[in-house]
Amino acid sequence: MPESGSTVGELTTSQRFRREVLTIVEGLGLSEIITYALTTPEKAVECALKPSKITELTWPMSVERTVLRQNIVSGKLDTVAYNSARKNTNLALYEIGKVFEQTGNPKEDLPKEITSRAFALSGLVTEKDYQTRAVPVDFFHAKGVLEAVFTKLGLEVDYVPTKDMASMHPGRIALIVLDGQETGFVGQVHPQTAKDYAIGATYVSEFNLDVIESHYHKAHVFKETTKFPAVSRDIALLVENSASHSDIIAAIKVAGEKRLTDIKLFDVYAGENIQKVFKSMSYSLTFQNPTDNLTDGEVAKYMAKITASLEETVGAEIR
Repeated sequence: MPESGSTVGELTTSQRFRREVLTIVEGLGLSEIITYALTTPEKAVECALKPSKITELTWPMSVERTVLRQNIVSGKLDTVAYNSARKNTNLALYEIGKVFEQTGNPKEDLPKEITSRAFALSGLVTEKDYQTRAVPVDFFHAKGVLEAVFTKLGLEVDYVPTKDMASMHPGRIALIVLDGQETGFVGQVHPQTAKDYAIGATYVSEFNLDVIESHYHKAHVFKETTKFPAVSRDIALLVENSASHSDIIAAIKVAGEKRLTDIKLFDVYAGENIQKVFKSMSYSLTFQNPTDNLTDGEVAKYMAKITASLEETVGAEIR
């Protein structure tokens, strides 16, 4: 039966959303694959952000398909391993599918079905030729894929470092946080996990697409384009090495300047003329009033308030 408010042959809201996600991801150069929803008990929870009870099949088809998966990434790693064994190592793969969370009695209660989206990247982004050097996939390329997706969807997410997933490299993984909710992760597969699968350096991501969809509909509210110009100001900060980009962004937002419309990090420097425990981070801040022109005095007040917040919150020194 079609959803309420739709007719036969008409796409539902969820279908339109998934088509938009597919269009964005394939436009970034990723290819869709479909993997088994059934796997082994070990792989079912191996790359799950929050593992739950395992749901076993009463009559499995084989020893490799005995339980319902709780993540898609493990299936992606199987596919990467299959291709790598055949010398096909430059891969950019994605999948949208169901994962299963069991909160009740696995023998009596059905698991909760969650729509998840995952990708795996390995090998080279750019192959070497006579005028171009080879560029391997890295964490920032994987994170860039996510940022492109969320930007197109009009959503703002935070990336928070973590070390809680044993299957992932502890220094190259971040949680995807949307509106305070942990909804996924992005990072490099742990070298030992990669060795177990007989694959090279591989970067993966998975997030709860149902959560993303619920926020997507809230985010798309039409706003009339303002005829008044934006004003940008640059600010360079000296902070301790332990201070992260997300810490800086949070400190800037704490100032509560409603005219601040964009924050961009454009330079990070550590080295000569800076003590080893410090680094320099430079940001471009954009301000705009939708109903009037901003004056230099107004922008100066905004910058002063943001500067005070940075000094107080992260101990930043303005350079």
